Amino acid sequence: MLREISVLRPGALEWGDTRVASTTESPRRGWLRPRDAQPGRALSDRLPVPWAFPLIVFAVTWLLILAAWYGSAAIYGQGHPWTYHFLFKDADYYLAIAEHGYPARLHFPWTGGPVASRTAFFPLFPLLIRLTSYLVGGHYVAAGLIVSLLAGAASAVGVWVLAARVRDRRVADRAVILYCFFPGAMTFGMLYSEPLAVALAAAALIALVERRWLLAGIIGAIGTAERPTLLVLAVVAGVAALQAIWTDRAWRALLAPALTPLGMIAFFGYLGHRYHDYKFWFQVEKAGWDQHLDWGVHTLRIVVWADPRTAKYAVFNLVLMLMFIAAVAGIGMTLAARLPLPVTLFGVLVVLSSVIAYGQNTKPRFVWSAFTLFIGAAAKLPKFIYWPVVILSAAGLIFLTGWWPHHRIGPAP
Repeated sequence: MLREISVLRPGALEWGDTRVASTTESPRRGWLRPRDAQPGRALSDRLPVPWAFPLIVFAVTWLLILAAWYGSAAIYGQGHPWTYHFLFKDADYYLAIAEHGYPARLHFPWTGGPVASRTAFFPLFPLLIRLTSYLVGGHYVAAGLIVSLLAGAASAVGVWVLAARVRDRRVADRAVILYCFFPGAMTFGMLYSEPLAVALAAAALIALVERRWLLAGIIGAIGTAERPTLLVLAVVAGVAALQAIWTDRAWRALLAPALTPLGMIAFFGYLGHRYHDYKFWFQVEKAGWDQHLDWGVHTLRIVVWADPRTAKYAVFNLVLMLMFIAAVAGIGMTLAARLPLPVTLFGVLVVLSSVIAYGQNTKPRFVWSAFTLFIGAAAKLPKFIYWPVVILSAAGLIFLTGWWPHHRIGPAP
């Protein structure tokens, strides 16, 4: 894939045009880089292997996270171990599923509770922790740290490769810096599933851009077994398939949207068979977290500082407002960058799915999961704005990583 990226030349194609331009790429690849791509100006070109650049940026991010952990402990005069930060809120559920699985039986009518609430969390992430635990002598926390580190590194590389594929390495370098230093990157230092979701989504989008429909469907199915939000990949794959059918009569493209939802369907089927109710997961979400669609009403109340549940937490409310502004700006720049349709659509849908769901909102980790917006921002932000944005983002990352665990107000950001 990296070899293919290096031979691409700037073409004249935009928004999914599949005509052949001046490139050695075959027509079936489609979605060539836009005419304003600028190869040969990237920091990553100076490295022996260019894809090492996102790994270096990821490593720097982890140094910032460690500094925030131990710096905040010194500021607050607390000697918490590193697990105090790493095993934050939902991390307990992932560890419990990895160690004990889902509960064998639940009492009905179901009223929630810590054990029963495990069923709201999708199985792939805890399954990887369990498998890794066999390699470290059954130490589940160590296994979780290993999986988290590998998932985070894979996500950084995935964002970089996708950006390099649809634009160039210079934009890819800028995009991965924005991605790794965004406040939502605090999940790198938490046992949360978002980094793995980003890695899988990036891989699926690369396959879609490359028009590898079967591969995109398989990766998408794995992704929908990891997080429910990755169901947007089915919509993205469906739109990409319709476009391929319209332009090239590529009926094979239907494989991607047909396969992508299978991971989620399999999990829902497992829960339905185990608990004798195929709508069980939705009951868990409603009873445990009051999750439901309100079509953005809750988010609007937060943005205008009129929600009584969050207004009393000034920092939390301010963070959600700033993330909403960042998301809107990111969508605008992504549309202006005229990225391939699957890439643009993914970012927009991830933000939209968070905005319209009560209790999700524009938390940093949800906006961060719409990682394709960073590609648009990297392409459109001028240098005199880009670097201040990076610095402010890194400051926000350090603040949230160090401040939030010592206050634990509301849900995790």
